[in-house]
Amino acid sequence: MSTAIRGEESAMGEKKVIIMGELWRIKEGTEDEFPGLIGVDGYTDSSIRTIVIEATITDNTDPTAKANLEEYKKTVIRHEIIHAFLYESGLEGNTNKSENWSQNEEMVDWIAIQFPKILKVFNLLKVL
Repeated sequence: MSTAIRGEESAMGEKKVIIMGELWRIKEGTEDEFPGLIGVDGYTDSSIRTIVIEATITDNTDPTAKANLEEYKKTVIRHEIIHAFLYESGLEGNTNKSENWSQNEEMVDWIAIQFPKILKVFNLLKVL
């Protein structure tokens, strides 16, 4: 199971990772393969512990696409991983009394975008 801990790819092209003690799969595909991708670049299906990322997210043929699609793809993956952590923490669906904050895309985006900066400071200060 060491590959799952390191997030390496399996023979099928999917990655496996342990999130809070549970095995999650990260798959890439198209809207045809995963209809849940229609209109989004990624999604998390907590019922089967799977994250799906749009395979063509780095396709630079769209003139309105972001300039650094590789970096954007990493942000999308981090975003979906945050959803997985919230699910495994028991915070996915029972936050209605607080306006469903755990599913708030803005909050999840903030964590996913700011985490590398936070990690850099933690590493600099050696507080991990």
